[in-house]
Amino acid sequence: WYQRRVRKAVVSTQSTGESDELSTGLAKAQNARLMFLIENNLRSKIAKVRKETVRDLGILYKTRPNFAVVNALKETVYTDDNIFVLIEASKSLLAIGVWDCAGLEIVLQAIKYGSQDLRFTLLETLRRSSNPDTMNKQSVQFRVLQGLLLNLIRRGSHIPRREEQSGPSFVIPSQTPTLMDELEQEQYRIKQRADNDALAAHAALVCAAFLIVDQEVEACLLHLLKDGTEDLQSWSLVALVRKLNHHSPEVITSCLSQMKSAVKCESRAAAASLIVDLKQAIEDNGLSQQVFDGLQVMLYDDCSREVRQTVAKVISSLGLHAKMLQVVVRKLDDVNEDVRGQGVMSLSILGIKGKSLLNQLLDILELDSSIFVRIQVMRAVKELNIADRRVIRLLKERAKGTGPMCKEAQQALYALTGETE
Repeated sequence: WYQRRVRKAVVSTQSTGESDELSTGLAKAQNARLMFLIENNLRSKIAKVRKETVRDLGILYKTRPNFAVVNALKETVYTDDNIFVLIEASKSLLAIGVWDCAGLEIVLQAIKYGSQDLRFTLLETLRRSSNPDTMNKQSVQFRVLQGLLLNLIRRGSHIPRREEQSGPSFVIPSQTPTLMDELEQEQYRIKQRADNDALAAHAALVCAAFLIVDQEVEACLLHLLKDGTEDLQSWSLVALVRKLNHHSPEVITSCLSQMKSAVKCESRAAAASLIVDLKQAIEDNGLSQQVFDGLQVMLYDDCSREVRQTVAKVISSLGLHAKMLQVVVRKLDDVNEDVRGQGVMSLSILGIKGKSLLNQLLDILELDSSIFVRIQVMRAVKELNIADRRVIRLLKERAKGTGPMCKEAQQALYALTGETE
C-alpha cells in the first residue's frame, strides 16, 4: 500500500513538471502568433485578411491578455479604410472591455443603419462584453446607445398597439390582390415581427448588462420569461435578479420552473444558483417550504452531477444543510426501496460527516435486500472517496462473482485503491 502511494506521488510530481514546461511552451507559441498577426496579417492589402486578423486578435486576447493587441486594434479602428474591418475591430475592442470612443461610434452607426444580422451580432457582442460597468455612463456615446436600445425594445410585439382604422378605399378589379399575394404579405409580416422580437429581446438584455434601469426593459424581460426560448429565459432571469434587482413572485416562480424543467443543465444550474439571491423575497412571499421541497427533489432527481452539486452549494448558502440532512437520513429507514435509494443519492451530494452515518450506509451495503440501493451506496462511497477499511472489505466481497452489483463494486474498488479484486 505504501509503495503504491509513493509511486503515485512520484508520477504526479513528474506530470506537474511536464505540464509546467508545456504551459511555458504554449505561452511562447501564443506570443509568437500574436506578433506575427500584428506585424504581417494586420498590414495586409487584402481586407478579408485584416478582418479575420482583428477577429482572431480579440479571441487570443481573452486567453492571454497583451497590451500590444489593444494598441493594434485601436490603430486599426483609427487608420483602416474598410468598413467591414472597422466593424470587426470595434467588436473585438468591445468584447475585451475596451470602450474606445471611435469604436463605439462605429458600432452605434452599424446598429442604426446596418442589416438585421449585423444588428443581432453587435447586440450579442455588447451583451457578452467584458466589464460593461466600466463604461462612462455620462458620455455621449452611452446616451446614444441607450436611445437606440430603447427604440429597439419598443418595436417588440410585447407592447400592445392599436390598429389604425382606415376609411373605405376603392380598388381597381385588375389590381385586387390574389390569395398568394395575401399569403406572401402575411409571411413577411410574421418574419418582420419575429425579427423585431429577437432584436427587442437582445436589446433588453444589453440594457440590463449596462445597468440601464427602465420600465420598458423590465417589461420586455418579464415577457421573455413567458414566451422566450430557454436561453432567453435563462438570460432574462439572471438579468432581472442580479442586474435589475427585480425579485417579484413571478420571477421566483419562473426560477423554480426553470430549475426543474429546463432541458440544458447549464440553465438548471443557473436557476438554482439564483435562489440564493432571492432568499429574502422567498421568505417575504411565504415560498420557503416550496423552495425547500424543490431543492430536495433536485438532489437525487437531476441527471447532471454538476447541477446536483450546485443545489448542494445553494442549500449550504441558505443555511438549510442540517435540516436537509435530517430529511435525507429519515429516508434511509423507509420501507420503499426507491425512497431509500433517493436518500443514498442525496447523501452522495450532501456529504457524510460522522461515523454513525457512515456505519448506517455500510449496514445498508451489507444487509439491504434491494440490489438497487446497494449499488447506490457503492456509487456514493466512490464519489465521496471514502477509503475506509470496512468499505474496502465489503467492496472486495461484493466484487467476487458476476452481475451488476459485482461490476459496480469492481469500479468503486478500482477508483478507491486502484485494485479490481
